[in-house]
Amino acid sequence: MRQVFIRHVFRYYLGRNESLADAKTLQDADRAYVESNGSYKALLVSLLTSDSFLKRASPSVAQNTNAPAKP
Repeated sequence: MRQVFIRHVFRYYLGRNESLADAKTLQDADRAYVESNGSYKALLVSLLTSDSFLKRASPSVAQNTNAPAKP
């Protein structure tokens, strides 16, 4: 149940479903949540300081990856 909750928080704040590349982020978020006795703040800090969040593509870039280059 806890992992489902963490995945939902991940999806909400990152605006996408998790992928295999996000496994470490989810594991770190779970660890932060457990070690802080269920602190939502610790979970958010873990997610929002992760590479998955910090290196995410903006929606406009992600949508236009197949668009031809403008001259």
